[in-house]
Amino acid sequence: MPKMRKNIRKRKDGRYEGRYADGYKPDGSIKYHSVYGKTYEEARKKCDEAAGGRYNLEKNTGGRLLVSQITSMWLQSKKPYIKQSTYFRYLSVTEKHIDSFFGSKPVTEITDAMIQRICAELMCSLKPKTVRDILTVLKQILGYAAEQGLCTEPPVKIQLPKDAPRMMKILSPTEQQRLSLYLKSEPDLQKMGVLLCLYTGMRLGEICGLRWEDIDFMNQMIKIRRTIQRIGKGNDGTRFLLDTPKTQKSIRDIPVPDFLMEYLKEYRCADTAAYVLTGTVQFVQPRTYQNRFKAYLKESGLPEDFHFHTLRHTFASRAIELGFDPKSLSEILGHASVNITLDRYVHSSIELKRRNMELFSTVI
Repeated sequence: MPKMRKNIRKRKDGRYEGRYADGYKPDGSIKYHSVYGKTYEEARKKCDEAAGGRYNLEKNTGGRLLVSQITSMWLQSKKPYIKQSTYFRYLSVTEKHIDSFFGSKPVTEITDAMIQRICAELMCSLKPKTVRDILTVLKQILGYAAEQGLCTEPPVKIQLPKDAPRMMKILSPTEQQRLSLYLKSEPDLQKMGVLLCLYTGMRLGEICGLRWEDIDFMNQMIKIRRTIQRIGKGNDGTRFLLDTPKTQKSIRDIPVPDFLMEYLKEYRCADTAAYVLTGTVQFVQPRTYQNRFKAYLKESGLPEDFHFHTLRHTFASRAIELGFDPKSLSEILGHASVNITLDRYVHSSIELKRRNMELFSTVI
């Protein structure tokens, strides 16, 4: 019988739950059973005893269990523990890439050479980051197969391609002022939304999901509680998912400067359930709003190659230039750590570097 590590986790009630595979359901997915214990060892022991009589899935399929079958099992095992948006991202990756390359192959026939050959093929048409994401999911699927005893061989060693550091352009102080003046010249709800992102660092999905109930006018705060994401659902097309923000740290309160509060008060909607960008219960789709932002760039005479995320990078870099302490900035942006803020979102200008170097003049 193949060696199988058990899936054991600690529940909120303090008990340990062990899950093990025990044959198939009528739809072809793996059937799981759970055992419980007061300690990790107790749950592991019960799981070992129960799993001793489980179906040997590899034997039952003659060693021909396909990657597509294991992928389906893996997705079902992940679904209860991940966000809905994450699940659909995994589903999209498996349907578009993993199933097309590996789905019809038995898991025991997957080799290092096969994966590296397909990796090279993907690198010709996709960005390194996308290829890394595909291979990371494949690595999890093969690891799951080994953990569940679905293959006797250990998972192949997958080498992830290196992702060159991306240089995100930011608005210069002059460009930022030009865009701000344009947005304030003939203001409306959607121009105000761009202004909010430029001076608070909100993400695209967060501004699209912002409702008037999320704005605390008394304390001058914006409460980030949801985001809107465009989700691909395979053969069912595309839909939009209203979900909690990206991470737990992304659920945050952002203090709003006085000049922005004046605009918010001017457009304040009586229906607190209405979305800020529309003034109605109908939200703006993120892609639609991104296209609107491109139009604003063109109308204000700025380069159209700036992305909406440029606003967030610009806010972070300008905040450091103005003397924000990194910890406060990290919390405003909703990052998990200060290092993420400094490494990815702070772009030091040559003027700031020059001012820093001039500090040596005071020493001399």
